[in-house]
Amino acid sequence: MSPGVAGLTFFGMVTGQIIAGITILLQQPWYQRKLAANNGIPIPEWRLPSVIAGGVAFSAGLFWFGWSGYRADIHWIVPTLSGLLSGFGLASIFLQSLNYLVDAYLMFAASAIAGNTFLRSLAGAGFPMFSKYMFEGMGIEWAATLLGCVAAALVPIPIVFYMYGHKIRAKSAYAPTFSPRGAPVAAQEGESEGTADEKEVIESAASVSVPRLDREARSAV
Repeated sequence: MSPGVAGLTFFGMVTGQIIAGITILLQQPWYQRKLAANNGIPIPEWRLPSVIAGGVAFSAGLFWFGWSGYRADIHWIVPTLSGLLSGFGLASIFLQSLNYLVDAYLMFAASAIAGNTFLRSLAGAGFPMFSKYMFEGMGIEWAATLLGCVAAALVPIPIVFYMYGHKIRAKSAYAPTFSPRGAPVAAQEGESEGTADEKEVIESAASVSVPRLDREARSAV
């Protein structure tokens, strides 16, 4: 294969990432309607359907690549097209996971993203140390199968967060949580108490980020 043809193999993944970006943009009107209906309070789990779909697509793309790219008699376009799924999965997982962190941690989102970037960079730095030997020793088909199995095993993680994310975040000291809309309250307290609870959560979370001396000065005023 000539260097020029080898470079064309990246078009599959690039196209998949572009499709993922367009898909996320098309979801924004739906997200904005849900946000407006919830009084502007973001629910992080709204971001996760794209992550779940991206996880499935990424895993399928790895299997496709492994079992179509190890034989010389298979045209190069076949493994290249696997990049449509791999690229779509990568971009969907990356973009919406960052959005999930922002919605989950709000004023602490910068720290959450920094931690995420640090761990992701460690994985990116460590993988090249063994990936070449893995593909040479196991072969393209089995090395890609191993990665595909790992990706498939990780698919349930966003599903768990989609189903139980609110309960998990409620145990965190840095992830502000709000009472679900429509939750029953006492007959005489009415809906105003739910609004007051949300304001208290926001104020208490915001006060954590304010230095101690500044909080004492504000309380004195």
